[in-house]
Amino acid sequence: MLAMPETTVVDVADYQRRAEVFWQAEVAAQYRAQAGLPVETDLAAVYEENTDLFAVDVARELIELSRTHADDDYRSLAAFATMRYLRQSSLPHDEAFWEQLGTAVLPWDGDSLPFFATTGLLSTEADPARRRLLYAGRSELVAGHNRLRQERWRQVNAQARFLGFASYHALCDELLNLHLENLELMAQTFLRETAVPYFRALSHWSQIMLGTPRPDAADMFYLLRGSQFDRLFPAEKLQTAVYETIRLFGFSPQDRAGLELDLEPREGKVLRPFCAFVQVPDEIKLVVNPVGGHQDYKAVFHELGHALHGRHIPAKLPFATRYLGDDSVGEAFAFLFEQFPANPVWLREMLGAADYGPYGDYMRFTRLLFARRCAAKVLYENQLHTGLSDPACFYTAVLQEHLGLNISAAYYLLDVDDGFYNAQYFRAWMLAAQIAAQLEAQVGKEWPLSTATGAFLQPLWQKGQPTAERISGLIGEKRLNPDALIRSFVA
Repeated sequence: MLAMPETTVVDVADYQRRAEVFWQAEVAAQYRAQAGLPVETDLAAVYEENTDLFAVDVARELIELSRTHADDDYRSLAAFATMRYLRQSSLPHDEAFWEQLGTAVLPWDGDSLPFFATTGLLSTEADPARRRLLYAGRSELVAGHNRLRQERWRQVNAQARFLGFASYHALCDELLNLHLENLELMAQTFLRETAVPYFRALSHWSQIMLGTPRPDAADMFYLLRGSQFDRLFPAEKLQTAVYETIRLFGFSPQDRAGLELDLEPREGKVLRPFCAFVQVPDEIKLVVNPVGGHQDYKAVFHELGHALHGRHIPAKLPFATRYLGDDSVGEAFAFLFEQFPANPVWLREMLGAADYGPYGDYMRFTRLLFARRCAAKVLYENQLHTGLSDPACFYTAVLQEHLGLNISAAYYLLDVDDGFYNAQYFRAWMLAAQIAAQLEAQVGKEWPLSTATGAFLQPLWQKGQPTAERISGLIGEKRLNPDALIRSFVA
């Protein structure tokens, strides 16, 4: 628990109380907007009433407190205030960029195709020549708006220096506890050790699904859609599979009270699945706009990993422990659950006797692709935020080398999230693999259906989001490392 230092002008207890009220109002409004429901909160008024929570002097003081107190909660609060301050400072650039891109259109089939419709069309377009034309046009639209992204990141780096950090890289490394230099070494190891199985699988699945062993970047949306597997995943069994999995873990209906599963198609509902922690642990919304088939199962179980984690965080813990912390940990539980619909034991129990062998191989390939993409982007973003002379060129080179894809340089800034979130994803991939390896060693191959798994995970969930390194230690690993992740693809 946080103690109030005598010298501070920030009342930490009051800050946490107000931050939690702000969080709940903001997330509740965002949830309703993204779920296609009427928004009942005036978010503008909420932001106006709470601007002092993210003022520069408050951020600076919380940063200093995080340096003088060996407590993860202080660092979490410092990161919360600082990242919000940076977000507010870059808001004019963000709004202008997304407004411009949101209104951008591509001439297509005698009509105008909105930019945000291009992704869906690329995933369903069967003609490779048309996919290439569409990808090229989409890339040109993005490139035409990169100046705003460049200005935006210059602003963010300037603000990081204003806060006393050498760079944005240094700020995130310290406040988010990412160990970025060591993480780059682990990413290099993972990329090196999984190169052979990856390029073999890429050639194999490209040949099967595209008719060529050498895919183009424009083909990947179509390749990763995997629509031929949709028939194996009936929509009417999805919700039952969720509740049955929860039951087999040994959790009662009371354990899932407060967890709302929203799988209904609705006008205005965003396509991207999400889990809204409105009030932890008592009000958590799992929202998916179904598209049909295996992608719905993958999306729902990814978000279920987040949701069950949040449902088991004790209400008595302070705001910083319940809502903040190392996002690598929450994402690790999500990655762990995301793999259930590709697990042969789980599939046999939940969906019956269909032949899921090829699907399991396909999903192993896609997981490897996404994990390698995260690792490659660790290399790229570390360089981007420490002063690359030609980041666009390095972006294409590093992804070409490690993914074998000619990804357009146009995306070198659009493909970058705040807070080194990609680095947190790679940390999550490693931690999820360690958890899965420990479960298989302690429970056996039936672990996705076992009450012992629930008993294993529940005390981890109750910790909130401490560092991924701490969770790794709690499950018996010596340190967070890529060994288990490598074995999951190489063995």
